[in-house]
Amino acid sequence: MIDFTNKKILLFIPYGKGIYGTAIMTELNKRGAVVFVYDERPSLNTLPRIAYRLLKKRMEVFFISYLKNIIKEIGTRDIDYVFIIRAEVFTPKSMCLMRDTFKKAKFILYLWDSVNYTNTVSIFPFFNKVITFDKRDVSRYNLFFRPLFFIDDYRHISSSVERLIDIVFIGKIHSDRYSFLKEFQLLTHSTGINSFFYLYLQSKLLYYKFKLTNSAFRSTKVSDFHYKMLPSNMAALYLSQSVASLDTQHPAQTGLTMRTIEVLGAKRKLITTNVDVADYDFYNSNNVLIIDRNKPLFDIEFLKTPYIELPENIYEKYSLQGWIDNVFL
Repeated sequence: MIDFTNKKILLFIPYGKGIYGTAIMTELNKRGAVVFVYDERPSLNTLPRIAYRLLKKRMEVFFISYLKNIIKEIGTRDIDYVFIIRAEVFTPKSMCLMRDTFKKAKFILYLWDSVNYTNTVSIFPFFNKVITFDKRDVSRYNLFFRPLFFIDDYRHISSSVERLIDIVFIGKIHSDRYSFLKEFQLLTHSTGINSFFYLYLQSKLLYYKFKLTNSAFRSTKVSDFHYKMLPSNMAALYLSQSVASLDTQHPAQTGLTMRTIEVLGAKRKLITTNVDVADYDFYNSNNVLIIDRNKPLFDIEFLKTPYIELPENIYEKYSLQGWIDNVFL
């Protein structure tokens, strides 16, 4: 386990001191680090986020101003690590500012979205280490590979909790995900399977966009979706009460989603459309069922067999603690 005593770490992560930012900061603090945590985007509001994504170059002046304010706020340039997760709105010019400011720091980039989604290739040369969760991007861009992690909320789920739900889905709606979920629900409805689905959209504005452009949304109501992320403790509670969790990755990504790793941490079964999961060391066909996202046939017998525990070294590899050790190695 890496010791960070007296190390200063500047962390940029989506949602700043949200679920994952706080968990990473807490673990680094336990190891002796002083951690400064900021959102990797200047605004969480829908319209500015869209503007930064679509007009990255034109919005650059505002982003650099955001970074300068952070530099002023932390009051030190004596930073040992600049650790950026995703880096969707970072540009070469903004990275020059960071490099010129924190001259002795080691720069680490972790991508938990695929490169074609974040459009980050231009900033790779500014980092000492670029790591991705997506195996396909490893070979394309010569990056380091490291899957995502589960936080301790999932580690502490008891195997003795009563299973009130057969299948749970908690996730953001994107791409063809809603079409898939609708078809899966129709498929399982007639079997008597008990399910809980929490469908999250970032805003009602996005809902109305999908309503106009996505045929799967034509018969939906705005109240069919949630517009706040489910708190981590509630997500863990629903997962603890379930036999299995359903997940489907973005069609443009092959990397395993955060939900996949959290299910592993909770020691629950997984139903997924990601065929790449069979190549991971934790894969066991008793615990993981791979289905076709275009034709999601489902075998109810999968829910009836007990979960098979993983070897401790493999389980710990996917913990937040194991992830930090790999990322900062």
